[in-house]
Amino acid sequence: MFEYPVVFVDIETTGGSYRNSRVLEVAAIRYENGEIVKEFSTLIDPQTHIPQTITSITGITSADIIGAPVFEDIADELLEILDGAVFVAHNVRFDYSFLKQEFSLIGTAFSPRLLCTVRLSRYLYAGEKGHSLEKLIARHSIPVLDRHRALEDARAILYFSQLAYDQHGEEAFAAALMHQLKSQSLPPHLDLNELEEIGNGPGVYIFKDDTHQPIYVGKSITLRKRVLSHFQSTSPKEVKISQQVHHVETVPTGSELAALLLESKLIKELKPLYNRLLRRVSSYAMLVKKEQDGYSNLTVVSGSVGNETDLSTIYGVYTNRIKAKQTIDELTRLYRLCPKLMGLEKSKAACFSYSLGRCKGACIGEEDAATYNARFEIALERSKLSEWPFEGPVTIPVNQAGEKVVIENWIVQGFSDEDGNEMIVDSEPNFDLDEYKIIRRFIKENRHLIGGYA
Repeated sequence: MFEYPVVFVDIETTGGSYRNSRVLEVAAIRYENGEIVKEFSTLIDPQTHIPQTITSITGITSADIIGAPVFEDIADELLEILDGAVFVAHNVRFDYSFLKQEFSLIGTAFSPRLLCTVRLSRYLYAGEKGHSLEKLIARHSIPVLDRHRALEDARAILYFSQLAYDQHGEEAFAAALMHQLKSQSLPPHLDLNELEEIGNGPGVYIFKDDTHQPIYVGKSITLRKRVLSHFQSTSPKEVKISQQVHHVETVPTGSELAALLLESKLIKELKPLYNRLLRRVSSYAMLVKKEQDGYSNLTVVSGSVGNETDLSTIYGVYTNRIKAKQTIDELTRLYRLCPKLMGLEKSKAACFSYSLGRCKGACIGEEDAATYNARFEIALERSKLSEWPFEGPVTIPVNQAGEKVVIENWIVQGFSDEDGNEMIVDSEPNFDLDEYKIIRRFIKENRHLIGGYA
């Protein structure tokens, strides 16, 4: 059936995400040369609470894991049974992500080749509806004594594999395995042919579910590489998306800016599930410049940059206050600025750095304001926002159909058709730092393509 050792694996966990849940039970069945050579199964003390919902599914209670080993205690034995074998599981990325995390927590690398029996079923039984383990057990009359327990479920996927081999023969079974091992990181429901048609230039990609409803929209300057990277990640977000992806649609754009703007347009039009759940940053930590007795000073303000914001006062935009403070601290030391004027110290007298000779005395009027302010401007020149170079909103072409994006103050306001009629208007336009950088670069290099907007 297999030309190499395989291990059928199943786990029970305390929740759905490896980031905040732990392995509760693990089973592994090593299969070589047509026979089972070793079985391993154990409950594991997850060192965390077992939710009632998990107990209702698995039957495992807190009392059951009293005296059970922690994962580190069984790690060596589990690695031994997995050594040199292909890791086989139903929805393999789920089981793999949990065990990879458990091994990582004890400082052990874990990266076997993977096989998914969901994808095996979809390949060999393409005409059937549903490929969950529950469906397979019912459809193929697989004997299971204790559903949702690791060893029984591992035995069930072994039984299914043997059955599939017997029903389809060696050649078809081997082709199914080869098809999957060539693309083992792909979602179980995705057609490999759709990926092979994706180019690697700039564009937008749309992940769709089994009903062709969009669930995620993204952009990249290297489409194929970016799409595949989603499926190689074991993060909870990516695992959830991968398990629901049935189709991938791509729209080549020819440029990074067009990809960025089309992504924004499609998200507003399609409102995909995971783009709503993973909203862009709308509140930033901003370095706001003010003046005190003629001296430039900074304060960190949390909020959003909007159409009415005076960009000339924004000397830095960061995703959180920690990064903002770190930048201020570095620039203060590098350019010998005054920590008090930079908002790092509160004092009625000279700052502490003055006593150490690191501040030239701007805080007590010893250094003249013009000299200090010039150094302040040099220090923050690279981080400050550029002023909007137009008197009002402008339009930039999006595609060959003549559609355009409307931008003001570096913020995407909406889209218009080839005749200038409004197509989409963002009721709550927000500043996005990545958009700002791309738009600024595009305007600098393509001023001739930009038109006014009335």
